[in-house]
Amino acid sequence: MYRRAALKLKKILLITTGGTIACSDVNSGRTPESTAEELLEKVPELPENTQIDCVSPFCKDSTDMSPSEWTALAKLIREKYADYCGFVITHGTDTLGYAAAALSCLIENSEKPVVLTGSMKPMGARGSDAPENLKNALFYAADEGSRGVCVVFDGKIIDGCCAVKVDTESVSAFESVNEREKQHGETRFFDRMDERVAVVTITPGAEPPIIPENTKAVVVLGFGMGGIPSCRGWSEWLEKLLERGAYAVMSTQVLRGGSNLSLYKVGSVLLGKCGVVDAGKMTAQYAAMRTMFALAYSEDFESFKRVFLQNKQ
Repeated sequence: MYRRAALKLKKILLITTGGTIACSDVNSGRTPESTAEELLEKVPELPENTQIDCVSPFCKDSTDMSPSEWTALAKLIREKYADYCGFVITHGTDTLGYAAAALSCLIENSEKPVVLTGSMKPMGARGSDAPENLKNALFYAADEGSRGVCVVFDGKIIDGCCAVKVDTESVSAFESVNEREKQHGETRFFDRMDERVAVVTITPGAEPPIIPENTKAVVVLGFGMGGIPSCRGWSEWLEKLLERGAYAVMSTQVLRGGSNLSLYKVGSVLLGKCGVVDAGKMTAQYAAMRTMFALAYSEDFESFKRVFLQNKQ
C-alpha cells in the first residue's frame, strides 16, 4: 500500500498599507481602517493548502505614500523572502502605479511573486471589486509559475514597470503600457532612493518653472517623441539645469509608444548634451522612480545613465 506524499504547505505574506480597499465611509470621507485579517475575512475563496500570514506596516491614503514607504516595503520583503513563496501588497490605487514602479527597481529579477493590488470601492461596499481583486492576487502569488513584481487588478496581470492608472471611476482602472520582455537574472534587493527629483510637464505657451537648487534630476514630459519648445526660454532653462550639475531625463506626455529624441532635430540636439538621457518606452511613473533609484546608486552622470538604462524597455 502506497501513501501519497503530503503537499508542501505554501506560505504567503499579505502586507496591507491602507488605500480604498481598507476604507470605511465616515462623515469626513473615506478613511483607511481595516486590518489585513478583516480584509481576508471577506475574500470569497482562498488558495488551497496555503498559509496566509498578515502584517500591516502602514494604513494610509495612497496620496501620502512615497519612496520612503516603498523602500520600507522592499526591506520588509527582503527580511521575509526566505520564509514565503509569495507576497501580496494591498495599496491605494492613486499611487499604486508608482509603488509598482519603485518596487520593480528595488527588487530586481525576483524569483518569487511580489503582487500589488487594491480596489476602486472599499471591501465592505456593495458591488465592491475588492474581494475579487484580493482573491486573484492571492491565487497568483500561490502559483508556482509566478515571479516578479506585478499588479493584479480586474483580472489583469501587469508588469510592475508598465502599470498605469487610466481611469478614476471604472473597476478596470489599470492598463499595461509599453509592455516589455520578461527580465531574468539574479534576484537582488536595494534599499535606497533619492527623492531630489522634479517632474515637469510642458504646456504650450507656459514659461519654464523654477526648480529648487537642491534638485539633482528633472524628468521632463515633453511633446510627442519627447521634444521641448525652442521658444519661451525652455532651451536656456535646460542649459542652466545642466550647468549646475542636474541631470535631465526626457520623456513624453503621450501614454503609449515612448520617447525617441533621435527622430527630430529638437530632440537630437538634446541627446548630444552631457547630462541628458532618453527614457524611451518607460512610462512617466517608471521614469520618475527609475530616476530616483539611479541617483541613489550613482556618483556621476555616466554611472547614473548606466543604472538608469539597465533593463531598459
